[in-house]
Amino acid sequence: MSAAETVPLPDALLEFQRTLAPPASGSAKDLLAAFDAYTNQGIPDSVETTRGLPIREVDGWRVTADVHRPAGEGPFPVLVHLHGGAWVLGTPGTHRRLAGDLAELGLLTVVVDYRRAPKHRFPAAVDDAVHAVNWARQHASRLGGDPDRILVGGDSAGANLAAAALAAGGIGPITAALLFYGVYDVHRALPALRHLVGGDTPETQLYLEPDDARTLLDDPRLHPERYCTGFPPSLVLTGADDPLAAESAGLAERLSSVGVDHELVVLAGAPHGILQLPTHPGHRAGLDRVADFLDRRGIRSRAR
Repeated sequence: MSAAETVPLPDALLEFQRTLAPPASGSAKDLLAAFDAYTNQGIPDSVETTRGLPIREVDGWRVTADVHRPAGEGPFPVLVHLHGGAWVLGTPGTHRRLAGDLAELGLLTVVVDYRRAPKHRFPAAVDDAVHAVNWARQHASRLGGDPDRILVGGDSAGANLAAAALAAGGIGPITAALLFYGVYDVHRALPALRHLVGGDTPETQLYLEPDDARTLLDDPRLHPERYCTGFPPSLVLTGADDPLAAESAGLAERLSSVGVDHELVVLAGAPHGILQLPTHPGHRAGLDRVADFLDRRGIRSRAR
């Protein structure tokens, strides 16, 4: 069980998640840091966490993972989760409560500290996501996980990285994808993300090198919606009040057209980042839909 939430939802954080525009007096990074006590309160006390497991070192960055192990006897399905933050913000530490909630659902949750822009621009984060999925499969058994039940997921920009890893391939069979309020066509989404990622022109945005922003207009790692034919069963979850809700709708429409098993969940009254707003009613509703998706496909109950 989670500890009781005691910090109420700050109005400024709710407004930010509805608009993705930080207040004029500060940056998105400062705002999110200021509300860490809210977003990471009530972490489930039944979840065992191991921080900073090394995955690899590349370009001076130590790619690590925080592993959140459910209570009980494994092996558990393994979820490789890519945290959000517009490819420039966030760490596994900013997503402690979300990781704990996912682990409490029975998923051995591996949150990856991938390389971030602007120091490490595209495709560094995608490469780290692919590498992390293969690492998790290789090490699943010693961590208490089931190497035959590997899930890939993420929130916001992390959902983009998860979908990009699926579209790029090279990660072996995947049991399911959990994609929370993500970006599935980077160029299309840049206007909505301009306050977070530096701008919406090739020269001002921070995720891609400017030449890549101008020339990579049809790349599966940037536009996974167009390359989703081989996706596993996918949960596509967003909020009705999310500025990026059209991204999830677009991916779901494409998954339908290519015959991929999926569910689109649009939570009424929910903004962006709903699974990190623990006192908002959409938070519990969203987690319940994740659990339902897993159970409908027998992912949590498959015989060991």
